[in-house]
Amino acid sequence: MSIVIYTYHDPYKIDQEPYWDEIKNCPYFCSAQTLVNGLRSHYKGKFDGGRVSTVKILTDSLYADWASPAWIVKQHTDIDNIINSGFSTDLSESERINIGKAFLFNRDDVFASIRTMFELNVDPSAILKDKLTKEQRFIWGIYQKILASEMKKDFYLAQSLAEEEIDEGVRRAMMAIQEDYDFSDVNLDTIVIHGVHQFNPITLRAIDELQKYKNVILLFNYQKQYKNVYQTWFDIYSAFDCKIIDYDRNEFLATDSSTVSYRGNVLADQLGKLVNGQRRAITVDEPYEVIEFDNMTEFAGYVADIFEEAERKDPQKPMHHMREQIYAANSSANDILKIYFPEQFGERQFLNYPIGHFFLAIANMWDPEKNEIFISDINDVRECLGANILSEDVPGQLVSIFGRIQALFDGCVSIKQMRKRLKSLKKNMKYITDSLEQEYVSHISYYAVTRNEIEKLSGALEELEDIASHFYEDFENTTHNFREFYRKLKNYLQSDILGDRENSEEFADILRRVLSRLEEVESIDASASFECLKSTMSIYLLQESKPGRSANWIVRNFEQIDGDILRSGHEDPNIIYHFACLEDEDVGAVKKAEFPWPLNDEFFEVAQNPVDWKYQVYVKCCNEYKNFKRYALIYGLEFNRAKFKLSYVKRDGNREREPYYLLNILGIKKKKYSSHKVSKRLENTSHIEIENGATGSFDAYDYYRYRICKYRFLMESLVESNTVYKDNFLLLKYLEVMLENAIKEDMQGKPISEAILIDKLDEKYEELKRFFPFAQSVNRMDVINNIRNRLVSGKAKKFSVLSSEEHRYMMIRELFIHKKLENSKNAGVDIMQDKFPNVSAEQIAEKLNQEMLKGVDYMVNVDAWCQFCANRELCTAYYSKSRD
Repeated sequence: MSIVIYTYHDPYKIDQEPYWDEIKNCPYFCSAQTLVNGLRSHYKGKFDGGRVSTVKILTDSLYADWASPAWIVKQHTDIDNIINSGFSTDLSESERINIGKAFLFNRDDVFASIRTMFELNVDPSAILKDKLTKEQRFIWGIYQKILASEMKKDFYLAQSLAEEEIDEGVRRAMMAIQEDYDFSDVNLDTIVIHGVHQFNPITLRAIDELQKYKNVILLFNYQKQYKNVYQTWFDIYSAFDCKIIDYDRNEFLATDSSTVSYRGNVLADQLGKLVNGQRRAITVDEPYEVIEFDNMTEFAGYVADIFEEAERKDPQKPMHHMREQIYAANSSANDILKIYFPEQFGERQFLNYPIGHFFLAIANMWDPEKNEIFISDINDVRECLGANILSEDVPGQLVSIFGRIQALFDGCVSIKQMRKRLKSLKKNMKYITDSLEQEYVSHISYYAVTRNEIEKLSGALEELEDIASHFYEDFENTTHNFREFYRKLKNYLQSDILGDRENSEEFADILRRVLSRLEEVESIDASASFECLKSTMSIYLLQESKPGRSANWIVRNFEQIDGDILRSGHEDPNIIYHFACLEDEDVGAVKKAEFPWPLNDEFFEVAQNPVDWKYQVYVKCCNEYKNFKRYALIYGLEFNRAKFKLSYVKRDGNREREPYYLLNILGIKKKKYSSHKVSKRLENTSHIEIENGATGSFDAYDYYRYRICKYRFLMESLVESNTVYKDNFLLLKYLEVMLENAIKEDMQGKPISEAILIDKLDEKYEELKRFFPFAQSVNRMDVINNIRNRLVSGKAKKFSVLSSEEHRYMMIRELFIHKKLENSKNAGVDIMQDKFPNVSAEQIAEKLNQEMLKGVDYMVNVDAWCQFCANRELCTAYYSKSRD
């Protein structure tokens, strides 16, 4: 048997190629699912569902163990144990330690590199050690260690497959698409691999095994008039060291000017000629229009509008009804779109549910050396409290309490410290009877909770610590700790979550499929580090996918063009194929496809000299990746049978980009995108209804809020009826104001003495600090120095006796932090100078009565005062302005 390479000239007429009879009844495996869909759409019954599928399904079927989660986790543990064992290398001790740490930090890359070496069957004796980098010598040592130990069985990849195994694997691959597939009319002696540009090592290994017993036919598209464009395919397929058969067929020519795709087809021809160096043969009647999106967010918003429109037409198949099918050289817009349309990106995974976040969060917090929780990110605690796992009266109760009290825990690194602060808070609340102290704490967020809520949160934190200990205590010292952890997890999910709680049918179904996957745990006899467990949890804690519920997309990448373009002639004539993100760095990037670290092209080309063709193809693929997107753009425009559109994204952060240089050469007209949406004020936003008639009476400080920012007035006067500081920056500023005001009260009429002032500041600070347990020594120094500098900087000999105006000033500072303030644009100008006038009750009532407030839009007024606003975290306008 052998490998044969054929080209085809017109993707719409593969069934007219001379070799059609060879391939029409054999198993057919494509580079991507979109190519499978395109062939089935255009050729109908000639490519039935079981006979045509993807190369990935084929390799997973031939090497089922290699693709199984159990093997993958076991391999991770082996690599982790070797690195942690301090195995001997020719590196110095410090080099070995430092590189070992780097390898543990980059576990996934190291894992991929080791698997690549096994897939290519790298011979360690053929490696030229003196040509390796230190990191490559380290990974070479790991590879040798595995080969020389019992761990070799965990990386077993059959050197050769028997014919029966291959037949069974091919049948399994076909049945993965159609379980009851009838093989009676299928020619199993020939296998077709269609449209693969980037061959990975396991695919090359599969082809090498298949060709021992089967006729393997490799297919790719070729247009000889665009030789330089298609040279990337010839460079890769020539490395197979077998003949490429190109039957002389008619060239593609864009001749039918009546078609809606004609101008795009001509553009493809012109780009192809440019790449061939035939610039003189090109004439451009008018510039091509390229839409300019300012940034990726604006582009994602444009796509979201199109998708939402399609969703309204058909909620079940919105992608099919999008008036623009979008292909982007950089499809990262999906990261933004996924937030707004999660259901479009496949079934929600177990780890994306709150319970999944719970287990990831406690794993992030656990310190295996001390056998206790160590908090480096307080948001991990928030995730646990919001998972509906810990005891609460109603869902969301704990996370609500935590949100109001979070500032109290600044600096806490353990549950014990958090509970200690809660205990002190509860004690303080019990003994605050003085009206002045009550006024002080009314502006502190964590004093707004009740003692019952404190007890509820404290109990939940204790429960969280118990659960974490149950799963992770003595993990490092437990035999077969992976198996033991997943056994505990399985039992917990079965009894505490699936058995005792009310779950939606959808989540219960997901949970059952997670438990089914965890059945494999019983065969894992691995022990490894806790960090290794964390890095592999996402491999196991996934449910088995339902057919048809695999992850999807909204913006497709360029690898999907070749299949989807086959559907362009069969769709609505008004459909537009939109080629997006056409910037130089995304289409014409000179970078290679990345090898898994620390391997690189020199590892394959210099540090060893393999004669196996699989090496040559793999390295050539990586080196040729830079030319693929150029080919895909031209191919897509050439064979598109619908309308087309071009666009690019101008900004990436602070960098500005230009459209793809070949388009610039042809002449383009940039058209800046502008949304046709008209912003409308939300109905009834001006009429705010507050429970118990809170809009009935206002004082001068409400009036000041209104003058500074109407949104601030809405939040503090109407909603909260007070200024409540919620974050530590503002709470420390408020502590400074409280301390200064207290000193002014106590020192009225007394001589100004710096020594006495410092003693008094220290004394008062200690009294007030109990309200701010998170304050550190450095905060104390800053607060006291700031106050001292203000109070002794003048020429006065005595502290003034406080007048009503000075008391008003002190209250303004309590509620607004500053009475005077400058912004960066107007140095020396007090932007607060007209915000705090003396006003009468009549003036307040005239401005702030219900009838007047009905016409207010409560718009945000952004300026330097925003950084001292108690509700700045809720204000999108503030964050938007701060990023400009």
